Amino acid sequence: MQAGLSRAARVPRYLDAVSLTEREAQTLSLIADGHSNRVIADRLGISDATVKTYVSHLLLKLEVHSRLELVSAAHQLGLAGHHPRDAFSPPPLDTLMQALPVMLYRCHNNRLWSMEYVSPGCLNLTGYQPEHLVADQRLAYNSLIHPDDRELVWRAVQSGLRRHLPISVAYRVRCLDGQEKTVQEHACGVYSASGEVLGIEGLIVEKLLQPVASAQAFPA
Repeated sequence: MQAGLSRAARVPRYLDAVSLTEREAQTLSLIADGHSNRVIADRLGISDATVKTYVSHLLLKLEVHSRLELVSAAHQLGLAGHHPRDAFSPPPLDTLMQALPVMLYRCHNNRLWSMEYVSPGCLNLTGYQPEHLVADQRLAYNSLIHPDDRELVWRAVQSGLRRHLPISVAYRVRCLDGQEKTVQEHACGVYSASGEVLGIEGLIVEKLLQPVASAQAFPA
């Protein structure tokens, strides 16, 4: 085969038409490097379950049936050896954050606020271990938010994402022991090069002031 063949000639037509999200492309690249789902999860700062979801999407989109075929597809697409950027590593300072009622997080932009990463400070803030919010499919962060505040939190976040602006919102959460706390959340969207929302990253801290009657969105 001639080295000067074009990409269109080298890549099967069905692969050439495939559109992958940034996270799917990162997952495929790491699969091509021979990494396990556990290592991929650590590299991207997400859960094993999330990696499995991305792998399922890749198998479907690339019309293949095995991990070996995914490796072949990655090479044909030119994704082998392309390493994810370090920005997706878990946030640092876990030792400090564990002692403070501050929760760093990365989540999906959905109504459940499905968590990919939660810092150890989650325990001090909510009473829940981080793995409960990340790995337990029965417990979503949205269920901790006061029912009267959920819609306003959703609207505040979506408004910031649409305008690519920082997000700041105060609302109430219900802790494991039944205590109600007012928290302040500061967040921003994570976007692909094309502007697609890949997720949300931020921090949530207890607001040691007079509790608010309902969620409040503040201009950034």
